[in-house]
Amino acid sequence: MFRDIAIAPVRGLVLAGLSVLGLIALLAHAAVVILSFSLGLVVLVPRAVGLARRVTDARRQLAARWHAVVILSPYAPEPAPPRPDADGMYESNGRLYRNPRVPALHNRIDWMLDDLATWRDVGWLALGGSVGVVLALTPTALIVYGALTAPWGFALIVVGLLSGPVLLRLHTTVSTALLGPPRRAMRSRPSKLVETWGRSAGLFGLSVLSLGALVGVPWAGRVADLRRRLAADWSGAPVAMPRDLRVTGRQLLFFALDPIVGVLMTVLPLALAVYAGWVLVFPQTWRWLVPPGEPPWSSGWYGQVAGSDLLVFPVAVVVMLLAAWIAPPLVRLNGRWVRYFLTPTGDKALTLRVRELVQTRAEMTDAAAAELRRIERDLHDGAQARLVAMGFGLGALEQLIDQDPAKAKQVLASVKDNSALALAELRDLVRGIHPPVLADRGLGDAVRALALDTPLPVKVRADLPSRLDPPVESAAYFAVSEALFNVTRHAEANTARVDVHLSEDVLELVVRDDGRGGVDMSRGTGLRGVARRLSAFDGAMTVHSPVGGPTTVRMTLRVSAG
Repeated sequence: MFRDIAIAPVRGLVLAGLSVLGLIALLAHAAVVILSFSLGLVVLVPRAVGLARRVTDARRQLAARWHAVVILSPYAPEPAPPRPDADGMYESNGRLYRNPRVPALHNRIDWMLDDLATWRDVGWLALGGSVGVVLALTPTALIVYGALTAPWGFALIVVGLLSGPVLLRLHTTVSTALLGPPRRAMRSRPSKLVETWGRSAGLFGLSVLSLGALVGVPWAGRVADLRRRLAADWSGAPVAMPRDLRVTGRQLLFFALDPIVGVLMTVLPLALAVYAGWVLVFPQTWRWLVPPGEPPWSSGWYGQVAGSDLLVFPVAVVVMLLAAWIAPPLVRLNGRWVRYFLTPTGDKALTLRVRELVQTRAEMTDAAAAELRRIERDLHDGAQARLVAMGFGLGALEQLIDQDPAKAKQVLASVKDNSALALAELRDLVRGIHPPVLADRGLGDAVRALALDTPLPVKVRADLPSRLDPPVESAAYFAVSEALFNVTRHAEANTARVDVHLSEDVLELVVRDDGRGGVDMSRGTGLRGVARRLSAFDGAMTVHSPVGGPTTVRMTLRVSAG
């Protein structure tokens, strides 16, 4: 304990230096975004993001070393190396390349920019450069000021020493909320407010940089796609996602207005935080560091008006709480603003719908053909082989029944075993096509039967007032089956939960687990196959699986009561 008190000021100086590096990384982010949009220098993006990740990784290591707080890395798994096609070419963004360097660069940029952890890092860099510096330097400031003043200097030194571990622990708590994997089920309200404030700061930065999308029009579609996903994930305002990223006039109008409207929506929480840190607390702390007789950086006007310099700190806390309190409604308002301009409308929506139906039909045709091939293969390798063996066994039985009755009994036993195995394989095959429990008792009981067969505890809550059409029940059943199979095989989970809910004409299926997370749909065919199966019913699938868990797979289908 005494060691922590004694070393806290030094650790505060280390964190302050790290915050300065964070500000440099934040400025690098802004410069790279501008250069990427205006001059097309996208090759700089991995360097800027890599610098920020080195700074945040250093903070994670300090949290583990100083406070035994393990902040798991929240980043999505790195993309696999590009693979050549049959002609030895590499495809990326609709173009072919002779070597994998450019496709690998595109994949790496997409991996970094599509990862929400990257933007959480940006929020931490902004917060660390303002509030974080104050928390880190306050113990040292109190000690230095106390050593230079009398008669209250000793009391300030004691306060500085005692407050050091507390303020550093608070710094670690805030860093854990922003730099670790988001565990929605375990987050407290303060951490949610801090994260939402970081999101508002990120949206402010994106709004400021929206003009760059007008300069770099080829990248505007990708930026619009990012804003749609952030509106859904951060603001709770789902925006329809077009299948192509071509820029429309409506999107260009959004990028022209967003630097004004978007900034006005999100500037207040950031301005209040900057005011609390750099206008109230930092000048007052700096005044304490200035030796007597030297001109201070600030005149201490707040202390002159309020009657005491120390009132700066509680007022700064109130201002920070106000910034965190107003951030959530402003973030939600920004999501509605994005949805108004970036949702496909009119002819565009109809065109997208026709394309989706054409692609869905082709995918379902391929899926049906693949299913027929699977059934044929299972019959050929399983039941058919056993039936052929039974035929040979019966032929041998005819010859042995009079000559060698004992041998005939052995052959008969073998034929009997083969018949039982063939029957079992046929039942399994039929169950894989359309399970009897699904046909007899409906989707709810079929999902409960799946849960009983899963080798880990699975809670099921099914709210189905009536039976559904058989094709819908079948698609939903196999979707849940595939999700539970992934939980069992890959998630390393202890428990899982399945929720089945019917609301008017939408069936919602949610599969949650407490496993290790990190699910990437682009790396497996199982969930992609489920998404194709659901698309035939105007369905959709979303997967939220940060590294460290938990994982939530949400699936929807449009249905009609059976």
